[in-house]
Amino acid sequence: MSNITTLRLGFSDAFIVRDKGTILVDTGINVLPEKYLELFAQLDVKPDEIGLIVISHGHADHYGNAHVLKKLTGAPILCHKCAVNALRTGCEGEITPRNELGESVFKLIKNNLPKAAKTVEPDIVIDETFDLTPYGVKGKIIHTPGHSDCSISVILESGQAIVGDIMVRSPFTAKPCLAYFACDEEALLLSVSKLLKEAHTFYGGHGGPFTKDEISRCRG
Repeated sequence: MSNITTLRLGFSDAFIVRDKGTILVDTGINVLPEKYLELFAQLDVKPDEIGLIVISHGHADHYGNAHVLKKLTGAPILCHKCAVNALRTGCEGEITPRNELGESVFKLIKNNLPKAAKTVEPDIVIDETFDLTPYGVKGKIIHTPGHSDCSISVILESGQAIVGDIMVRSPFTAKPCLAYFACDEEALLLSVSKLLKEAHTFYGGHGGPFTKDEISRCRG
């Protein structure tokens, strides 16, 4: 059974997934290499044991240190085809609040959004489903657009899922909610429905894990 460990990296979280193999999901931003080495050592993970770096979507707080992790681990970087431009340029699309909560959060963070994302060339670019079995992890990656057009989620055979910013925790109430930033609300709701059919526990880039019941209650 795969084991997920959350790496608290300040503005956003990253995840180590360990099975027969080990993968890393997301990278954080503005984190020194020494901090990663410290966290890996605490988990008894050698950097070169990480066989794949998955970028959940092309927002800087999730891919901004991909170049650092690639150098530390030697692992290839995977992203959705719609995230390639962000990784190559260090830029990202507009952040679009989808509700009142999103408007409030944007006002809270707009002057403190992480910057200094370095460019990096992805090694593996996907469009739809990607099998993780060759990397020693029983699971798959699926396209789950809505928060961004390039959002992808890791779904493990254990029923656990790592979902980027599709499901998050409100910074005001600490309660789970659906993405308060979305480029396409209809696509977001379809992605949430898809995830609820395939998993029971959800790890978000800004909070979690969340249960299926918690997410079901906050749909819409």
